[in-house]
Amino acid sequence: MGKQTVRFQCHHSGHCCRDVVCLPTPWDVLRIAMNIHRDPHDFIEFLTPDEIEGVSKSDPTWLIIGDNRYIMALQRTPEEGCFFLDRKTYHCTIYEHRPLLCRLYPFKLHETRTGEFSHFSLHQDVGCPRFRDGVVETAPLYDLYLQDKMHQEDYVKIVNRFNALEDDSRSPEHFLDLFVEVVQAGDEEG
Repeated sequence: MGKQTVRFQCHHSGHCCRDVVCLPTPWDVLRIAMNIHRDPHDFIEFLTPDEIEGVSKSDPTWLIIGDNRYIMALQRTPEEGCFFLDRKTYHCTIYEHRPLLCRLYPFKLHETRTGEFSHFSLHQDVGCPRFRDGVVETAPLYDLYLQDKMHQEDYVKIVNRFNALEDDSRSPEHFLDLFVEVVQAGDEEG
């Protein structure tokens, strides 16, 4: 399974949009904001380690402010799911602009011991029905994976710079403000 194709078909159970927390990169946030013409403060939240499971405390994208840690996520509520989930259709309202992580889910990349691409499979913890009545090509998934990997590397550099600041008055929103300024400058020019 998974060298050329993965057997899977989404049947819109809503699991990924209701039960999974999406951790976008700054580039995802910018792309969404610019395409839907919305302030990222409207759809981004910052979670603490107590509010999210499955993210290691050593993950390099934690913002560290004093003794506290925060990670950037798309806003969601436990009852309704992702901020961008249409409550009637259970479809994504920003599907064409959704984060790379959403585009890759529920697929998992496997590498050889030397770091070469091996294959894709479905994540073990996928809570959807995992219908296998479709075929998904792995080449576009791999391209998305490489793009996300590059964005993650840049994200870590930005987080490291933010974490190195010695300003006790900063908040997680200050991290987001770095990207809002870029979006607003682009809107003023365009």
